[in-house]
Amino acid sequence: MILMGDFNFHIDDASDKKAEEFSKLIESVNLTQLVNNSTHMNGHILDLIITHKKEQIVSSLKVDDCDISDYSCIHFDLNLQKPKAEKKKVTYRKTRKINSDTLRKLIVDSNVTEKVSSKETVHDKVETVEAELDLLAPVKTKNVPIRPNSHWYTDELRTLKQERRCAERKWRKSRLEIHRQIYVFAKTK
Repeated sequence: MILMGDFNFHIDDASDKKAEEFSKLIESVNLTQLVNNSTHMNGHILDLIITHKKEQIVSSLKVDDCDISDYSCIHFDLNLQKPKAEKKKVTYRKTRKINSDTLRKLIVDSNVTEKVSSKETVHDKVETVEAELDLLAPVKTKNVPIRPNSHWYTDELRTLKQERRCAERKWRKSRLEIHRQIYVFAKTK
């Protein structure tokens, strides 16, 4: 956690009661203020960088004069690492590429549609269909990153975005004015 900005307290002024109360407040919640040099041309520390005492995420802090402002520039490095993306294994079939006539012919030729005999079970029929399906659309596996859900990205918003994309594709394909108006309406929704 980093809190930073112009707090308008003269942190370095021991006679400033509000600054003293603020310093006690941040210390009471185990925070520390890192800027030790003047950040204003009048010689006070007004700009603060506050972190948790146990965190060592700020390093190489340096205060430099800035000729275009009455405030100084504060430069520092952040010691942060991007967390590794978690992945999950997904299995799928590309069923959209299956020719329905070819699938129908394979199923009819394999006698799956006939009545189950005494020596075979429904499970055997299902296995036969799976084998035929494996010929046309084999099962594939890939690792995909798990992205954390954003609280603002609701199911309603997802549906609206899908409708907008659908309307846009329809308009781009037809170039009709009515489809453009439907697309514009979907965008504003």
